[in-house]
Amino acid sequence: MKANGMHHVSAITKEALDNHDFYTKALGLRLVKKTVNQDDSSMYHLFYADYKGTPGTDMTFFEIVNSAQYRKGTNGITRTLFRVPSREALDFFKERFIEREIYHEGIVERFGKTMMNFEDSEKHRMALVVDEAPTDITPNVVEDIPVEFAIHGIVAVEVTVQHKKPFIGLMELVGGTLLTEDAEEAIVQFGNEFVYVVEARHSTVEKGGYGSVHHFALNVESDEDLEEMRRLVHEERWPNSGIKDRFWFKALYISGPGNIIVEISTRGPGFQVDEPLESLGESLVLPPKLEHEREHLEMFLKPIEN
Repeated sequence: MKANGMHHVSAITKEALDNHDFYTKALGLRLVKKTVNQDDSSMYHLFYADYKGTPGTDMTFFEIVNSAQYRKGTNGITRTLFRVPSREALDFFKERFIEREIYHEGIVERFGKTMMNFEDSEKHRMALVVDEAPTDITPNVVEDIPVEFAIHGIVAVEVTVQHKKPFIGLMELVGGTLLTEDAEEAIVQFGNEFVYVVEARHSTVEKGGYGSVHHFALNVESDEDLEEMRRLVHEERWPNSGIKDRFWFKALYISGPGNIIVEISTRGPGFQVDEPLESLGESLVLPPKLEHEREHLEMFLKPIEN
């Protein structure tokens, strides 16, 4: 039993409409699930992914309208890295960002990959990385992004911590393979994806808010695998949530070193369990346990049109 790769990354926005425009229009992702935070149904939870909503392609956002902007520091998930299939795709997005006045940095080599850092208007820290795409991903097709340049999901997250050894230990416990390590950073591999662990031993700790990542999730194949993972982290005395049924998947939340939340999620049943593939993300969808709140929620949640 081990985690096989990325499942999703969940971040915080204060403006769902601007967020939707950026991730669907600028990046070309598909809104595959429009729902609410199951622990606080007053806020949107939006899932952007490939065309099918394949696990490992999801970037999700909680809309917290009154949140303050995050404060940079150590002990945080400091970058989400998306996969593009070629250097030509990276060049295409660089020109696209210039045209749209999107903040971006130069194309560089880091972690053994060719990449380009960029940010949205809320300063979410992201990058595009040249990396071969898994065969199960179906990139979303939009009119002004050629399919051969489209984003193919999440290839890595960067985690910055005061002490990297304990975090590497947790990653290895849940099935990661330590590829490289030096004095300042390490690379842990999960299938086709990676966790980049950066050590920053200063006292300014990251404070969450809009623009920050709340947690990242790795995937396991089955409910049985998730239960085995729960037993393992419990035996090793990692604080955890127990298994939560999120309807589209089941999840285990682990409080890791530096209070970084690492989620382990099942791959299924998936987003098509309650919506057909062709209309994913078009309607507000609620898990059965929240369906009784629909009338109230639809009165207060602003409409988002795909």
